[in-house]
Amino acid sequence: MKVIKPLFIVCLLLIISSCSVTKKQNLGTVAPNNFYHKTTFTTAKSVIVLPFKINGVEKNFLFDTGADYNLIQRDSLMGSTGNFSGATNRKMKMGTEITKSMKIGSVDFNNTFGVNADLKGLKEQITNFGGLIGQPIISKANWLINYPNKTIKISNRDLSDSSFYTLNISRKDGAPYTYITIDDIKHKVLIDFGSSSDFNLPKDSKLAEQLLEKGDFTNRQRERYTIGGLQKISEKFGVIPHIKIGNLEFRNIETTINTSSQPRIGIGFFKDYIIYIDNLNRAYKLKKN
Repeated sequence: MKVIKPLFIVCLLLIISSCSVTKKQNLGTVAPNNFYHKTTFTTAKSVIVLPFKINGVEKNFLFDTGADYNLIQRDSLMGSTGNFSGATNRKMKMGTEITKSMKIGSVDFNNTFGVNADLKGLKEQITNFGGLIGQPIISKANWLINYPNKTIKISNRDLSDSSFYTLNISRKDGAPYTYITIDDIKHKVLIDFGSSSDFNLPKDSKLAEQLLEKGDFTNRQRERYTIGGLQKISEKFGVIPHIKIGNLEFRNIETTINTSSQPRIGIGFFKDYIIYIDNLNRAYKLKKN
């Protein structure tokens, strides 16, 4: 069995069994009303890292479309506490908070809802780590992400044009889902930019069973981070030659099969694309770089 160096997969889908998820995501405002900011970003295991000032202190945050809430790194819990589950259904006790200011450039996200915890195992891997940017911030702006060139534009106005391809998107608690096609069969997947896997499947899913029957997958072990901390996992790894989203074709997609809550495609799936998160029209759009 192949053992690879420690990695992390930040796929923190924060779930509360309540109808209040969307209400909490909608809390807060953006100042000014009309805004535009362009900046560069770095990556950690392919996941986007952005500098935000949290209440005036600059920290590095992971950009996570799969996170129901912002997740703030705190050495000790603040506010009301509860148990939250993540991408592998592990649970962790966290605090809750309203963050007064989350600012990038001149764009200030005020009084957004978040959870907080001491993310041991992850905070050591990101210099000056501040946490995760989730739907309470992502849903309040349009984000034009040029992944190949590592630039991002943030605005309240439309940043796209007719050259973009619009994905078929559905949402659950604010999280974006789309459909991929493998061998002419459609499968629903979460668009999870907090995951460093290109394509990840739960090991007990029907699609995983089908792919293992006909694909060339190898066994490997590694460390990954999800809610609850670092853990060593065993998984199947392989490459799928062709996957389609609508009319777009993606080739040679690295695929992992392991313990996971649901199928997901990470930011690496779109590594050759300009990605537009269009919150004016609640859409995701793509253009080949």
